[in-house]
Amino acid sequence: MTENYLSRAPMADSTRAQKRRVLTAIGDETCLSKSGTPLRHMNYNGLTRKHIALLRDQKRDKVEAANHRVKALSALFVWAIDEEFMTENPASSVKKFKGNAGGHHTWTDMELEQFEDRHPKGTKARLAYTIFRYTGLRISDVARFGKQHLYWRNITVDDETGDTEKVQFFRIKTFKETGAKEPVWIDMPVLPPLAEALAEADSDHLTFLISDHGKPFSVKGLGNRMRKWYDEAGLKHCSSHGIRKADAVIAAESGATANQLLSMFGWVNIKQAQRYTRAANRRKLAETGVHSLLGTKKVGQSKS
Repeated sequence: MTENYLSRAPMADSTRAQKRRVLTAIGDETCLSKSGTPLRHMNYNGLTRKHIALLRDQKRDKVEAANHRVKALSALFVWAIDEEFMTENPASSVKKFKGNAGGHHTWTDMELEQFEDRHPKGTKARLAYTIFRYTGLRISDVARFGKQHLYWRNITVDDETGDTEKVQFFRIKTFKETGAKEPVWIDMPVLPPLAEALAEADSDHLTFLISDHGKPFSVKGLGNRMRKWYDEAGLKHCSSHGIRKADAVIAAESGATANQLLSMFGWVNIKQAQRYTRAANRRKLAETGVHSLLGTKKVGQSKS
């Protein structure tokens, strides 16, 4: 049933790959059988709410992974009901664990510097980090980011004189964004730190990030390697997606509007961008208003 679902249900390739990994791991579980039989060889119609909760609890120490199990199974059973393979969804009433409401940890300025100190320019780790840091792409897009995504175009630098300047851009079709009806394209200038890093990258390959075996990383392979590099820098609580979130924070606090963030990060829901701009505005207001707690005017402010 699982393979039928993964091959026939409408979903983006990246989503299908993620669900396959989760459901494959669930199918390998033997916690529901006294004889040690893997779940994949058992009758799925016999699954109950308690069984799903037990499968969830096998990942209790990793809240996100546990909740992914519940979510993946629930989606599978919804599809199975539509296809008349099942009549009930045993995962529908299984509660997810409470985790970090903000999702992945957002890197701080100090953590960004800590990674840079541990992995200097010229290393593969620094190249990967630089791509994440100055593109804002997800790991699924960073893994395939390459020369084919770079191009040059003339942009106007002076409206009065009409003077133009040749600028390098990158343009990439991202994996389908949740809620998007069409693929989302990211089209942005290549910032100087990224241009410098890419110029020094291995010129013999189309993809910028190459494994030790001389081939492009798979998404999972790149994730594992990034995890190793983060751990080496003492950043065990950090993730690649957290760099993307840090980029959004930095951009918002530097004055980027919600619509600009939509274009930069490929989001389709304006509310997602507005969360960052609202947070940035709150921080600025707090910084300028904190002196009112003293009951006096801001230091340096005129008394007239």
